[in-house]
Amino acid sequence: MDRKIERKGWSKKKMYTIFGIIAIALLIGGSIYYTSGGSKLNVEAERITISEVKKGTFQEFIPVPGIVLPQTTIYLDAVEGGRVEEKLVEDGAMVKKGQPILRLSNTDLELSLVNQQTSVYNLLTQMQIAKNAAQQNTTQKLNQKTDVESAYKEAKRIYDLNKYLYEQKAI
Repeated sequence: MDRKIERKGWSKKKMYTIFGIIAIALLIGGSIYYTSGGSKLNVEAERITISEVKKGTFQEFIPVPGIVLPQTTIYLDAVEGGRVEEKLVEDGAMVKKGQPILRLSNTDLELSLVNQQTSVYNLLTQMQIAKNAAQQNTTQKLNQKTDVESAYKEAKRIYDLNKYLYEQKAI
């Protein structure tokens, strides 16, 4: 009882294998075609430079992304903080000892300075007032002394006159 086995068409596995082989063959063929030197590059005539060949150093500019770091980095600590008002030296510039780098402003420090100046002016004013009071006191005492001396001289004159008149029995 043999039966005839019907042949089934192409199986999926065979079809994927054949398509894979064809795709690889097309990739290899395309890469050979495009890399065989048969391609062209069209350049505008204005962009072509023709010059004499000279012997010398070869200079070429190649842009490379990266980060540039200084050889030495020095961190400065400010005794008093503040707001940067003006930058006197640009980044990366060489500086000398004692050269100002930037100008800071500190409103708290400025306010304290103004308060201290006001205190100094108040003390100077009080000293001037005390000096003026002392001078006025001295002037008053001198005036009183002059008045006392004048009254003394007047009293002595009257005493001498009365004494003379008494001795003369006029009084």
